[in-house]
Amino acid sequence: MTLLPGLAVLRGYQRGWWRPDLVAGATVGAMLIPQSMAYAELAGMPPEYGFYAVLAPLVVYALVGTSRHLGVGPEPGTAILAATGVGAIAAGDPARYLVLMSGLALVVGAVAVLGSLARLGFIASVLSKPVLVGYITGIGLTLLSSQIAAFTGVPIEAGRFFPRVAELLRGVDDVDAATLAVGAGSLAVVLGLRRWAPQVPGALVAVGSATLLVWALPGVAPGVPVVGAVPQGLPSPALPPVSLGDVLALVPVALGIVLVGFTDNVLTARSIAARHGYRIDPNQELFALGVTNLSSGALQGFPVSSSASRTAVPAALGSRTQVVSLVAAALVVATLLFLGPVLGQIPRAALAAVIVAAAFAIIDVRGYRALWRVSRSEALLAVAAALGVVVFDVLVGVLLAVTLSVVVALGRIARPHDAVLGDQPELDGWVEVDAYPGARIEPGLLVYRFDAPLFFLNTDRFRTRVLDTLERNPGDEEWLVLDFEGVGGLDATALDGLTDLTGSLAGLGLKRVAVARANDQVVRRLRKVHLLAPEGPLHHYPTINAAVRDFRSARGTG
Repeated sequence: MTLLPGLAVLRGYQRGWWRPDLVAGATVGAMLIPQSMAYAELAGMPPEYGFYAVLAPLVVYALVGTSRHLGVGPEPGTAILAATGVGAIAAGDPARYLVLMSGLALVVGAVAVLGSLARLGFIASVLSKPVLVGYITGIGLTLLSSQIAAFTGVPIEAGRFFPRVAELLRGVDDVDAATLAVGAGSLAVVLGLRRWAPQVPGALVAVGSATLLVWALPGVAPGVPVVGAVPQGLPSPALPPVSLGDVLALVPVALGIVLVGFTDNVLTARSIAARHGYRIDPNQELFALGVTNLSSGALQGFPVSSSASRTAVPAALGSRTQVVSLVAAALVVATLLFLGPVLGQIPRAALAAVIVAAAFAIIDVRGYRALWRVSRSEALLAVAAALGVVVFDVLVGVLLAVTLSVVVALGRIARPHDAVLGDQPELDGWVEVDAYPGARIEPGLLVYRFDAPLFFLNTDRFRTRVLDTLERNPGDEEWLVLDFEGVGGLDATALDGLTDLTGSLAGLGLKRVAVARANDQVVRRLRKVHLLAPEGPLHHYPTINAAVRDFRSARGTG
């Protein structure tokens, strides 16, 4: 049951859950039919491959996932990231492209499974919120530009956002009125139902209506491109004939998909789980991402992750378990077996409208506003991440997003918050004197706090800040107490830096330098290099108050 938490939930299934689960499953299945086809085309695959990519993952995730609501399957960001990477490797060969796509799904699966075995679930926190907001916005803009040709009928050759927009402006006279009308009408239906009737599968209604309209109105069908023949029947399991060289070439793409897809999966699953009273296991979710992609690749599909909309809808409908996914899978099977001729008549402009609607949903304007209110620098960081995607490409955007996240994290650790502490009796403790003007600084005593682990990146800053604070602090300091509550760890550079600092402090006439509230690991490391008394110059106290009592006793003021 450890590897099959979903099965454990299903074994405890209650009769009262059937109705909401069946209704939610039918709704998700109705959403999946047009979305799977649209996202397959976005990935550069024939539309039926969208069904191949979702069929097995729906069943697999119901058994191995820890979320009871996560809507796994094709997703636009993952699709376009995969298309960007595989397109460069396939070099224009359509048959090779299909093989590499299913091979990529298998490589993504293998990377994710290995990551789960190595307990790397923490990578869900690698992308900070500003960078994730910017990256997702860049993906949304890329999705919008990718559908210009299908939405308007204007031929577009460019592969990036700004050149595509420029081509549209130059070719505005070539816009096909019928194609644009079908696309705009479908988009209006999707957005309208999303706004006023969110429980209705807007994409299915829009695509179905557009298909009937194009079929019924004489003179429209010849001018509006349709999907074309869609093979009926279920896919056969098969391993793609990829070489070791192909696998090695696909690994960087797979790493990007795992990072972004897994981060998105965990954030989406956690947000829903928090509202419904259960928890998400990140390592198990990484394993689930792996096995769902392995199952997709084995059925000739392409890489998958999850959809926020297909997660939110069943939760809003009161579903309780992943029976929703099993019901949706049954509808996909029925579609493949019986609806092939109907699917072939769907206008491509209607599928483009589904993708455009998805793009509108993920362009996080509210996220930018929230970031701007909290931190303008973080808002600008989000803009930089978005530009990395739209100016260069999605893979570069992923790399830039990760790099920016790491740089921001290192910057904060390199220049952390620090403070001089004072005694605030009514609060029963020592607080920052800048935040609490009533806090009293003990004459002859300086209590200083540094809020970060000490390591090679911030050791020099720590030393400089301590010396500068002693110089600025009024009065002749006799004791210096270093509050190490925020110093969770020390590396070798930090230990050398502390040795140098104590040497500098010895020349300032201080009678005692002490550390307070250090954790056991920090204390052990200080003892190993003989920095703690009686061998070394630093005295250790479990609390600030213990150090202050000794100070007052030594001065005869206790």
